[in-house]
Amino acid sequence: MSRLTVRNLLEDAKTVLQLKCLAGATNLWKDISEAHIMKAGLLLAGVERDAQPDSIIVLGQKEIAYFEQLKGRQRSEPVRQLIEFQPACIIVTKNLPVPRLLVTTCLEQKIPLFSTPLLTSRLLDSLESWIDEHTRESTTMHGVLVDVMGVGILIVGPSGIGKSEVALELISRGHRLIADDLVEIQKQHGGNLMGQGRPLVSHHMEIRGLGIISIPALFGPTAVRDSKKIELIVELEEWQPQKEYDRLGIEELHRSILDVRLPLLTIPVRPGRSVATIIDVAARDRLLKERGIHSARLFHDQLDVVLASRAVQPAKGIE
Repeated sequence: MSRLTVRNLLEDAKTVLQLKCLAGATNLWKDISEAHIMKAGLLLAGVERDAQPDSIIVLGQKEIAYFEQLKGRQRSEPVRQLIEFQPACIIVTKNLPVPRLLVTTCLEQKIPLFSTPLLTSRLLDSLESWIDEHTRESTTMHGVLVDVMGVGILIVGPSGIGKSEVALELISRGHRLIADDLVEIQKQHGGNLMGQGRPLVSHHMEIRGLGIISIPALFGPTAVRDSKKIELIVELEEWQPQKEYDRLGIEELHRSILDVRLPLLTIPVRPGRSVATIIDVAARDRLLKERGIHSARLFHDQLDVVLASRAVQPAKGIE
């Protein structure tokens, strides 16, 4: 996760949040702790006892009304309480009048203070979306991401094994490309992994002997999509005669990306094998498993029943 500062907030979300700086403009490099946005009313009421420093504090209609009803020195106490939390910044919503004491204190303590015309609920939603976008864990992997029957499949393997060629055959069958060569992966809240391509080469493929091709230009706009949840990893490898490959599929292998476990299939590549067809069937099998239908295990159970029934039958010729 990259470091977040108040300057990042001001630069990235200034248009959306419509922020106007009232104080603390010289200290915009203050860090913003991840995913902490606090309502000032909860802090002043003592409800938020585990407040983290370097958080964003929001003041709305109720908090400003509370300040306005206080007289003289009474206003210094709530201001002191807010400053003691060492916030990354303070934002006042709805262009409400900001107490002068709060402005002067923020100037003295070099705490960024902003005003916005947005309603408190709209501001909180926008802040949460911005922080969520910038605090997601992410990584980049070499491979191809395709949408096969609605299943996001990440195809990986050594360079030159034929990942792009397999993806191209899948696209020609009506499936869709998300990313070729480099796949950017983000971990979302809830543990889902979303993959997408890099903007510069998005929806293009490099095919050895052919060069760079545009998938939308060749197959139409429905042959691509911008992002997809990754649900299955397919690893291609050269066929090794001495290696024992899974022939039943009863037990699933897994691989972790950003601490998220995903089903893994290893497909040996050799002449005469249609890897695209195997991946197509793997996607259909994944859809069956999501419905609770595990073909290999059902076959294994049926085999056990047959063997058990034969075991209890007396042998012919024996009384």
